[in-house]
Amino acid sequence: MNGLRVTEGLSDVPPCWLTKALNAGPDSGRPSVTGYSVEPLAEGKGFMNQLFRLRLHFDSGPADLPGTVIAKLPSADPMLRTVFDRLGQNRREVRFYRELANSPLIRTPRVYHSAMDPATGDTVLLLEDLSPSRQGDSIAGCSLGEARRCIGQLARFQASWWDSPLLGDLDWMPLRETDSVAYVQIYPGAWAALIEKAGDAMPPGLRVLGDHLITDVRRIKALLTRPPRTVVHGDYRLDNCFFSTNADSQQVIVLDWEFCTRGRGAYDVATFISEAFSSMHRRKVELGLLRDYHSILEESGVRGYPFEECLRDYRLSMLEVFVFWIITGGYCNYEGERAAVYLRNTLERLDAAIADLASTEAVDAG
Repeated sequence: MNGLRVTEGLSDVPPCWLTKALNAGPDSGRPSVTGYSVEPLAEGKGFMNQLFRLRLHFDSGPADLPGTVIAKLPSADPMLRTVFDRLGQNRREVRFYRELANSPLIRTPRVYHSAMDPATGDTVLLLEDLSPSRQGDSIAGCSLGEARRCIGQLARFQASWWDSPLLGDLDWMPLRETDSVAYVQIYPGAWAALIEKAGDAMPPGLRVLGDHLITDVRRIKALLTRPPRTVVHGDYRLDNCFFSTNADSQQVIVLDWEFCTRGRGAYDVATFISEAFSSMHRRKVELGLLRDYHSILEESGVRGYPFEECLRDYRLSMLEVFVFWIITGGYCNYEGERAAVYLRNTLERLDAAIADLASTEAVDAG
């Protein structure tokens, strides 16, 4: 966009590039960027791309330009970059922000600039800095009220796309089963890497399941692709949700759309609940939250999707969340205290959820 080439890293971002990306400078009658400072944001948060806060300096006084922006660039890790390029994740997110980010039903960060290089796969996003909004924290968890806000907003957004003929126009957003072949090919190496990184944090039951789950990947994805379909965020976890500090605002701001797909919406509910609550807490609240999700779908006009089917999708989705974790999490860096706790929590919670819900039986039942 704007005739700008795609930058490869922050060392490749001169102030004049930022000036053009923000549509500032002499031609616009607005200030030019003269420099900036950098604050890394991704450490220990479960993000797989590079995220930085840029504090911008201008050549003149106040204007309607942001003082800070968030720069999102592809992962610098070669293995993660290989997986992302294979699945087209970052290019998918650029398309989402260009085409779907203005929905009144789900708030997303404002996009100041987005670009992708089809030859190299490099992408760049300059996004709204969401501070002072409070970022959700999968380690700390959330209240039941906050969970209802997140799931309610998700349900209203998904209902607007439920079995919509417009889904067919989103050819850049794959059906969930489209990447089955790539997942099966990536799985062995990613699973071996996750086992090594998890060490004694890997629950024995989950280890046994992961050793043979590859044989069910295609079927799980196919079942979660059947109509009725909607837009699925793909990584709808607490860390990707921001809560307004305005007491009167109930809206949740949702970011990280690089895993968006078309498929069954209960996958996002399973992702959120499995990460937001300890296993003990999940057992107390998950059925009520899933009923909230289903009720809001029906209140928003969705028909022909009984709760029993929604529950089956939810059970099945826990397996798909685990598959997703293997493929994307196998090559992540878990150094640091928070990252290590995050990994241990996630594996323990998935192990318990899959067992409690008899998720493997849902594959055959589907």
